[in-house]
Amino acid sequence: MEHFTNEFCEIELHDKYSILTINENIDFTLNKASIIREKLRSYYKSKDFIMISYRKHQHKVSAEVYKKGQLENMKGLAIVSNNNKEREKAIIEQPLYDKSFTFFSTIEEAKSWAKSFF
Repeated sequence: MEHFTNEFCEIELHDKYSILTINENIDFTLNKASIIREKLRSYYKSKDFIMISYRKHQHKVSAEVYKKGQLENMKGLAIVSNNNKEREKAIIEQPLYDKSFTFFSTIEEAKSWAKSFF
């Protein structure tokens, strides 16, 4: 496992999945997604993986991230939160992502799903 932290996020890179946690009150733009995308490319190369978005903190996600910021080998997206507002945001975001997209209340559920995906 590799761990990466910067001023707007934290990411854990595991064999079959990554866990992304965006910091509080961040506007998650395409530019920020590009930084993460480069880290993912470097770690996974062409190997398939699942992204787990652990939404512990309130933040905004630009629609551009979904439209222009996806990696071909990212095969699914799990949103994790026990906050109803985050679930409502995820329902709005879901049509923007054309691969497997699911919502979990706990990080353990999302990890289990990601491990069983392949």
